[in-house]
Amino acid sequence: MGIPPVPSPSAVEEASDGKLIRRLLVLTWSYRTEFLRVVIYQIALLALVLAGLGLTGVGIDYVRFVVQPGAPEPHWPFALAPPADWKPMQVMGAIGVAVFVLAAVRALLTYLAQASLNMLTQGRIVVDLRPRVYDKLQRLSFRFFDANASSSIINRVTGDVQSVRMFVDQVLMPTIILVVSFAAYVGFMLSVNVRLTVACLAVTPLIWLCSSAFARAVHPAYRRNRELMDDLVQRLVESIRGIPVIKAYGCEAGEIRRFQQANDIVRDQQHGIFLRLAAYNPTVGFLSQATLFVLLGYGGYLAATGGLPIGTGLVVFAAILQQLAGQISNIANIANSMHQSLRGARRVFDILDEPVEIQSPAAPARPDHIAGRVRFEHVWFDHGENPVLQDIDFAVEPGQCVAIVGPTGSGKSSVMSLLPRFYDPTEGRILLDGIDLRDFEVDDLRRRIGIVFQESFLFSSTVAENIAFGHPGASRELIEKAARIAAAHDFICELPRGYDTVLGEAGIGLSGGQKQRLAIARAVLLDPPLLVLDDPTAAVDPGTEHEIAAAIEAAMAGRTTFIVAHRPAMLRRADVVIVLDHGRIAQTGTHKDLMEREGYYLQALEIQNPRTSINGSD
Repeated sequence: MGIPPVPSPSAVEEASDGKLIRRLLVLTWSYRTEFLRVVIYQIALLALVLAGLGLTGVGIDYVRFVVQPGAPEPHWPFALAPPADWKPMQVMGAIGVAVFVLAAVRALLTYLAQASLNMLTQGRIVVDLRPRVYDKLQRLSFRFFDANASSSIINRVTGDVQSVRMFVDQVLMPTIILVVSFAAYVGFMLSVNVRLTVACLAVTPLIWLCSSAFARAVHPAYRRNRELMDDLVQRLVESIRGIPVIKAYGCEAGEIRRFQQANDIVRDQQHGIFLRLAAYNPTVGFLSQATLFVLLGYGGYLAATGGLPIGTGLVVFAAILQQLAGQISNIANIANSMHQSLRGARRVFDILDEPVEIQSPAAPARPDHIAGRVRFEHVWFDHGENPVLQDIDFAVEPGQCVAIVGPTGSGKSSVMSLLPRFYDPTEGRILLDGIDLRDFEVDDLRRRIGIVFQESFLFSSTVAENIAFGHPGASRELIEKAARIAAAHDFICELPRGYDTVLGEAGIGLSGGQKQRLAIARAVLLDPPLLVLDDPTAAVDPGTEHEIAAAIEAAMAGRTTFIVAHRPAMLRRADVVIVLDHGRIAQTGTHKDLMEREGYYLQALEIQNPRTSINGSD
């Protein structure tokens, strides 16, 4: 038995594109009322174009009939011939008024069609899709954000959502217009003269082939362009976030040069696309002129021999061929937009299709009271192939403080991330008061856990709103109570507007200790039974550490607390110290016990303070 052939990447991508197009069509159909309204406007516009061309042709034939003895009488559409007693100027005036009215109606319909299309795409599809993508991002686990750069995520919510809009107004709608226009124009031409129509359209397949070849040529180029744009945005985001480091080391010139290089790469890659486009347009234009050559040659012969009217035949044919050429040459623009829209739409749907790893059960446990008893039962956890945590097993009684220590990469932050279910264990389970964390409703569980990160993030809103972020309806009394527990009330009162002071981006203007105390206040506002402190003093100086330590001491009162810490003062406060090494529990005990044993704990503290005695005093 032979081995089945592996599909080529291009074949797989084409199949994927087909599914993506069907999905975009389904999305568009969900707005079918608005979409069909635009289609009706476009069909009406096409009818007005044909009517205007027809009347123009009738006018030319009538002028010929009047000024050239023996010329055939014009063919009046729908047998609407003018009264016999009308003078030529009256007839031409009526035709002119009719053409003007048609032009006015066409202008109105063009406005309505464009306004309706913009309302459909920018006012409905984009506005509806962005919150859907943002909503999904809020529900995805940390694994997704670990695997995707922030610049790529920003691009998906902003630029890539516009790609879905582009599919509707620059791909689907022009395609419908192209098909309907082609059918209408060809039908009109056939009704005038079949042989001339066939002769004039003989070049059309060449235009079609040229457009298809161009579309295939630029397909990979647009995919690469999207990747390069991601790199450019990533460079921009990193340079903005890292501006203190850039300025501290005087590296502005180097960063400007690197950004310019990334920008030049995008420019050069786009240059190749533009060259193809520049070659395509004159090629299609030349082939389009070939149809006019056929028309003037064969059509002129028919007109000269009386087989074709000049106005409704030759002139209208020329105008329709120009319209057709424009529609067919638009295939390249449609293909161009198709590739751009599919690349972006795929990235949007990748987010919408991303499985929500952390989910609430159908019937979640909702205990009225949580004492704070925590048990890790043989917990394993990994981010990929290699386990980060291996067979973690320990129990914590209500109100106890557990310090997690260990070298970098030992799994400390992973333990802390499992408690609020930022991730779920690969094996084993974590119990809170005897209930598996996976049996809680996710939001309910997280509201029972106060979390303070190593570097706490503050939003661009008031101090009070930052403290009450997890409980927007909290009263000012509760907010101030939480601030007092976190030793933040005094410095808040010294701010220009107190609790109503609007903080800058990421709390700019506040010291590191002030930011951490606001974060502690935010964590204790809901009076959670569990407190998770992920090395809250790591990013502050020793002087500020004492300020934060007092706030932490107050926040820990009566709560089960997990803290990642390295400073002896914080470790002596813990009821239990768990030492992790390569994802396993290496040591367990109190600070005093571990200071009497050989191992990582004793070595780490002696390195921090060589004067530390064996009994743990400074």
